[in-house]
Amino acid sequence: MKIETLLLLAMTLVAPAALADDRRPVDRVAAIVNGDVITLSELTLRSGAEYRRASDMPPGPERDRARAKALRSAYEAVLTERLVENEVKALGIEVTEAQIDGAIDDVKKRNNLSDDMLKQALAAENMTVTAYRARLRKDFENHLLIAAKVQNRVKVTDDDVKGYYQSHLSEFTGEEQVKLRLILLQVPGGAPPADEARVKATGETLLARLAAGEDFSDLARQVSQGPGAASGGDLGWVKKGTMPIDLERVAFALVGGQNSGLVRAKTGWIILKADERRSAKAPPIADVTEKIREKIGNQQAETYRQQYIDELKREAIIELKIPELEAAPAS
Repeated sequence: MKIETLLLLAMTLVAPAALADDRRPVDRVAAIVNGDVITLSELTLRSGAEYRRASDMPPGPERDRARAKALRSAYEAVLTERLVENEVKALGIEVTEAQIDGAIDDVKKRNNLSDDMLKQALAAENMTVTAYRARLRKDFENHLLIAAKVQNRVKVTDDDVKGYYQSHLSEFTGEEQVKLRLILLQVPGGAPPADEARVKATGETLLARLAAGEDFSDLARQVSQGPGAASGGDLGWVKKGTMPIDLERVAFALVGGQNSGLVRAKTGWIILKADERRSAKAPPIADVTEKIREKIGNQQAETYRQQYIDELKREAIIELKIPELEAAPAS
């Protein structure tokens, strides 16, 4: 698990501020897990803004359902944490102070933070350095436990890689692009037919000059009234979907080095040239094998992790003490 992920996880798992008095229910036991009590106040704190929003709703069945949903979601998170903590203790998994120090040093280095800046960042999230270290310790323990229980089950074969590549080609395909140059001969809006014909005739003369071998860039510098004229009409690399559809059809029908005919655009008559093309062809499988292997491995690890957590829940002795946890589905 990357240090940045640990930092983010630590931030997001901090219990939110206590509820206002009119939204804090009378505390009682919400559940007992393997003899360990989970209180209602713990769940309301953990559900945070979701529970507060539900409590602010008008009294009635809809508010009751919303509050129950928030409590159930918090309960599932707390339940998982308690079960993992018990497994960590049972397996004797320990995280040293040096590991925590190293993780924090890495966070500071990657984000150019001094000690004071880190404290300020944590304070903005209502968290102390001591609490942050405690959260990092739990994250490390969780990571080590899951790695011990799951990692040896992750197996990615060459056939897995090949199958993923063949069924996800679009994931590796780049965007089709064309490097364009432009000559624009402007026609003012509402121009009389004679002016339109005159500009078109100029464009046809330019096409003849290009056919005779004159350089497109030189002509663009001389006569173009469009963007990039000073640099030979250079528009750079253009992706599909970034130009009017009628012009896009013309541009992406060109091969490298080819000029278009004379095309009427909104602002006048234009001539396009394709300097180069970049196809959308997928790279060879050898170029993306490691990326695919890592992705499949992560997917397998997450599946096995969830299976392991589900096993812990099935084996646990759980007593639900409030109806909200029975009635609302897990989110």
